Amino acid sequence: MNKKTLFLLIGLASAQQLFAQTTNIEKETWTDKPAIHTIDSKYSKEAAVVISDTRRIEFVDASKDEIDEYYTIHKIVHINDDRGIEGFNKIYLGLSENSDIVDVKARSILTDGKVIELDKNDIKDIKEEDGNTYKIFALNGLEKGCEVEYFYTFKKSTTYFGREIVQERIPVLATTLQVIGPPRLKFEVKSYNFNVSASDTVINNKRVAQCIVKNTPGLDEEKYAYFDANVYRIEYKLSYNTSGSSTERMFTWNELAKRVYSIYTDYSDKEYKAASDLVTANGWDKLTGEVAKITAVEDFIKKSFSYNEDLNSAEGNTLTTVLHDKIGGTIGTMRLYTAIFQNLGINYQYVLSGNREKFAVDRQFEDWNNCEYPIFYFPTENKFLAPTRPDYRYPWIFPSWGSTNGLFCKKMSLGNVTTAVAEVKPVSMEPYDQTVQNLEARLELSPDLDSLSIDEKQIFQGYASVNYRDAFNYSNDEQKKNIIKELTKAFANSENILFSEVLNPGFEDETLNKPLILHTKTKSGELIERAGNKLLLKIGMAIGPQVEMYQEKPRQEPVDFEFGHIEERKIDFVIPDGYTISNPNDLKISQTYTDNGEQTMGFVCSYEIKGNLLSVHIVEQYHHEFYPMEQFDTFRKIINSSADFNKVVLVLEKKG
Repeated sequence: MNKKTLFLLIGLASAQQLFAQTTNIEKETWTDKPAIHTIDSKYSKEAAVVISDTRRIEFVDASKDEIDEYYTIHKIVHINDDRGIEGFNKIYLGLSENSDIVDVKARSILTDGKVIELDKNDIKDIKEEDGNTYKIFALNGLEKGCEVEYFYTFKKSTTYFGREIVQERIPVLATTLQVIGPPRLKFEVKSYNFNVSASDTVINNKRVAQCIVKNTPGLDEEKYAYFDANVYRIEYKLSYNTSGSSTERMFTWNELAKRVYSIYTDYSDKEYKAASDLVTANGWDKLTGEVAKITAVEDFIKKSFSYNEDLNSAEGNTLTTVLHDKIGGTIGTMRLYTAIFQNLGINYQYVLSGNREKFAVDRQFEDWNNCEYPIFYFPTENKFLAPTRPDYRYPWIFPSWGSTNGLFCKKMSLGNVTTAVAEVKPVSMEPYDQTVQNLEARLELSPDLDSLSIDEKQIFQGYASVNYRDAFNYSNDEQKKNIIKELTKAFANSENILFSEVLNPGFEDETLNKPLILHTKTKSGELIERAGNKLLLKIGMAIGPQVEMYQEKPRQEPVDFEFGHIEERKIDFVIPDGYTISNPNDLKISQTYTDNGEQTMGFVCSYEIKGNLLSVHIVEQYHHEFYPMEQFDTFRKIINSSADFNKVVLVLEKKG
């Protein structure tokens, strides 16, 4: 869910109950005579090392009904080489143009003791591609062995949940995180991907929750691992306000479920009647079966209404406005589906999912920030629908919203009052064998034996089909030609396309999981070579380029896949008259892994020759989205098996 939407109507609603006397915020300072730190030689090959990283989130009473939030960060970084200079000669301030800067200082400490301080007039605004404007400043005179120090404080929009990433790609020697507020406000903190203890004390009439982290290693980017999900982080949330009750927990999952249910079902009888008229006009009430109704409604809304995640105004998200303007934000879109589903008597639940690539919903720690993505769950079918993703159709949702926890809002009635209670549990994905990336190809040499005609079908189903459907539905004719050209070139090594067609590209085909098929016929000279009186067929390249994993450093993180899937390739090659294949056994590759009697991943290539037809059959499969560290070596061998097949060259020799 768009965070601005969530906290506009949910998070900020509790601010009024938290007021008391105004206090001053903590001020950041630095030493008047800085000196270069001595760095352990074990860090000599690092581009840079963070000496200290201090962060402070402070909540202060601003008035009777408001609490202000201030954020401070203070870093000292030791620069080792040119990469370090490049990484720190410009500093982005982590705030937008709408934030109020309280203080900012920065300086370079050179190896000869010279100190160059930032001129605040050199702070510039830059506009990113996302449309947001950020502040940036350059640090002058950086050299190997120097240090960079900077801190800034700004006032931000108040929320009672937060997340601090305390690991970088370079080592961090010391991190201090403080969450400060009036004594009555008790914040809880929790670490992820590592362990750290937190203290909770009241000092000078301020409650301070503090974590100190020492010697955090740098984290490398790794293939098949989500950096954000695996990085060290600390999350915090407001849990108690002792001025009211010292035992009543705040911002619970049940509270969020109730508020979400209230917001999404907030429309008038007149609006409900308008939705009812829409149901009648489209004949959805005449359809037989819940799935038929769900899919008809989804297809209509996604074709007739637009979704804008930045549409956050209350007026713009009323059901009346959404029906009139044919556009809605997150809340308006959810209200539209809700009113229609209620009219049709469909059994549904709201689910707020996390993102497996980034941050998950934790049953034990109620960080509302992580409940970003609203989806519908249909208990009768045990299926999901992604209302804010026009490129996905029931039962397919964005893969990273699945195989991770979601907050299920289960409807509950008490007398005349209907609300929801929370249950945190996994959002299941569709079975792995429903997602395929298959290939069927027939290769035949030209009469003069210098090129191949390739009749090929690339077949996509399930999660693997969505991006291609998106590309073919939202591209113009020229862009579609380029997409076909690039996909074909990857397998045939040729842009000489004689014929092409795309079958079942519609989004509505997702529901029945009809395969999206790119069928092409090409002529290519790239896969065949002459070597004296022999012919060399680069049959391994017919499956397209494959990932090859080298392991120069020990693996840090387990394996994460976007989705489980099967890749089945069938390649037929017509052996020319008078020739035989001298090395067909080079095609035999087998690498599999079995867990508790079930094969969970593997690459197996086999072949048979009947008459003059070579038939190659490859099955590569990954049943899970996650493989633990103890299975990594086998996983890497399986991944590399497909790269090994890329290297297979068949030798055709004349008979006799």
